[in-house]
Order: sequence, then C-alpha cells, then structure tokens
Amino acid sequence: MKKPNPLTLLFLILSNITLTSVFAQNGNITYTLYRESTPTQDQQDAYSRIKTAMDSAIGYYNRYTGITKHLNVYYNTGVPTAQANFDGTISFGQSRSYMVVITAMHEMAHTIGAGTTTEYRNLIQNGVFTGQNATEMLREITGDPTAQLKGDNQHFWPYGLNYASEVSSQQDLINHCRIVDAIYKDLFHEEFFRECRLRSISEGTCMTVADGNTLRLGNCSDPASLIRMIALNGENLFRLEFGNQVLDIPNESKDAGITVGLYNWNGGAHQRTVFEFQTTAGDTLARIKMSHSGLYLRAGEDRVIQDLGTSSQESLYWELLDDKVNSVSRNESVKQSGDLFTITGERLTLNRDVSGNSPLTLRVTDLRGRTVKSISGSAQNMSINTSNFAGGVYLVHVSSKGYAAGKVFNKR
Repeated sequence: MKKPNPLTLLFLILSNITLTSVFAQNGNITYTLYRESTPTQDQQDAYSRIKTAMDSAIGYYNRYTGITKHLNVYYNTGVPTAQANFDGTISFGQSRSYMVVITAMHEMAHTIGAGTTTEYRNLIQNGVFTGQNATEMLREITGDPTAQLKGDNQHFWPYGLNYASEVSSQQDLINHCRIVDAIYKDLFHEEFFRECRLRSISEGTCMTVADGNTLRLGNCSDPASLIRMIALNGENLFRLEFGNQVLDIPNESKDAGITVGLYNWNGGAHQRTVFEFQTTAGDTLARIKMSHSGLYLRAGEDRVIQDLGTSSQESLYWELLDDKVNSVSRNESVKQSGDLFTITGERLTLNRDVSGNSPLTLRVTDLRGRTVKSISGSAQNMSINTSNFAGGVYLVHVSSKGYAAGKVFNKR
C-alpha cells in the first residue's frame, strides 16, 4: 500500500470521531490487541496508534456490515507493512504510515476471506470478481449498470483500499464496508435469519450465557438468553451467536456426553448446527444436530449436552421463542402462540377469534406425529380435556380452509 496522504488521514480521523463512539448496529466484530507485559517506548507508541486505527475500523465494519469475527492483532517489527490471514490474525509492522484506519480496514477484508480463501479465488474470472451480491452492490453504489468489481488472487478494486489514493472521503470507507459485506455473502452465503431464544421442552429453561463464556440452561427472560441465528450455506444450517461468541463443541469432540460451550467463531463444523424443524409446528420446534458429529443437543438439568439422537425424546426438542416468556404452572391460565389457545387447569381451549367463523379442526399429536385427540367444529366450541394425557410434549394443530397454525403444548 502506498504511504497515505497526511491530509487525507487527518480528514478521516476527524470525520470518524462520532462514528467510532456508536455501538455496533449490525456487525459483530471484536478484536484483541496483544501487548508485551513490559513494553518499550516504541511498543507503547505502536500499541496506541494501532488501537486508534482498529477502533475506528471496527466502528465502520460493525455499522455497515453484518459480519461476525474475532480478530487477533499484533505489533510485529518483522512485518514490512501490514498483513492478515483468514484465521483472524492481523500484524502491523514498524512503519507508522500503516497504523491507520485505511490499512486496518484493508487488512480486515483479508480476515473475512477476500484474497485469502479458495472461495474468493474461485470467483475471480478473467480479472473480475463474479459474485452476484458484490456486483449488484457496486452497481448500486456507482449507478453504473455495467460496473464490474475487478480483482486478482489477493485484492479487489475499486473500494479495496489498496492505496491511500482510493480514499477521498468518509463515504469511500463506508462503500468499502458495503462491498466487503457483499463479498462475504458471495463467499459463504450467510444471512441473518432471526433473533430468538431456545427453550428446552423438557426443562422449560433456555440456553443462556453464564459467567461470561459458559453456556447453561437458565431463565428465558434473561437478556443473556437472546440468540442471533445466522443462516449458513446449507439447508437449515446455522451459527448460533450469543453476544460475541457462538455455540461450540470443545476440542471439536465427536463424543456423546460432551457439555456444549461457547467460543469465538472460526468457521469450523463443530460450530455449525442443523435444525430439524418439525413440519407440523412450522419453524417453532426443532431438534438441533451438530454438523461435525451428527449428534444432537439435549437438555441435561442446567447444561446443554451433545448426545445421541436416541436419548430422551423430550430432552432433544427445542422451542424457538421470539418474545420474552415466563414460566407457568399447569394450573395457571396462559395464552400461547399469538393467542392461539388457552390452557386452564386440565383443559385446552381454542380462542374464539381464531380464523373467524370458519369450521375448524383441532388436532393434538405426540412428537412422533401420532394423533392423540382430534375434534372438528366452530372456534366457539373448541375445547379438549387433557386430564387423560400422559405427561410430555404435544403439538396442537389448528386448521381450516385457508388457515393453519401450530404450537407446542407441554403437559406436566
């Protein structure tokens, strides 16, 4: 990279003061700057400059991308300029000219796969990056319906921040982020899916972060139980984000009985989950299988455990909750599934406003799809006595012409 123009750098530093103080809106990128325990004066100065550059770069990426990554940043006098790898490592050399936001953002693009992955190189054809998302983003930015994102095996342009001369305003840095975000989608086909909580059907508690980096089952109203589900390149394949960390199987173990933990995202199959949604319940109930082992996540008292799919059926099912929920006893009255039905004592009653006055079928099945009870009629008279139901989890199905809904019912 050419030495940045001092006036350009001054403009970028001043214009970014407000931005870097804004909390992350979309992205989830964090970093650790590794320091010597007793730094020299040179190292102290370098750490200060690198921190300023990285804080600013992180501010841009987290505001204008949806990327999740943890970066490990080093000061290494043996590096001529600056360099980065897909594993999230960024190293700054001794030259202060490269300890700036432009360089930091350029290197961050390498950490997310630009110029460092097979996926990226596979999309370079005759000097053009052919990813659909990046191409459409460049055309949106430039207003040119024929614009192409040029590239080689290491870099892309425009907006790759390969040279300081590419940057004349803050908007160029924003456009860099927008292009990188689109490239990332082309490489790994990631998309935000939903925010929710995962409640164990057997325990009635949710996956929750405890003590900063431990995964436990806890209160579903705890803010630490909120999860970001990121759809990956595969059918119902997700990364489960808990703050800055993701659900992880320690040491990539394929053994049954391992307690599930949290770790920084590194893209491994031991951090990828496959949701086996129960078709009769839409996307509200699922078994969760680990991609690398083929084993399932089950609830075990206060822990989440990787185990065989033949374990207790109830402990293998997880309900996806979009809103805060409170635990209730069997004798309390609670409306469920957007007021689909009400449970009072031993009676399940369909709410009257469901599907207007159309004839309805109310059917209760077990988790294997076997019908336990089925009645038909109008919503005003839909009620089932559950006193003879064995304890366990059931699915309640309501259907009529042009209408269908489903919800989990846990008989305790």
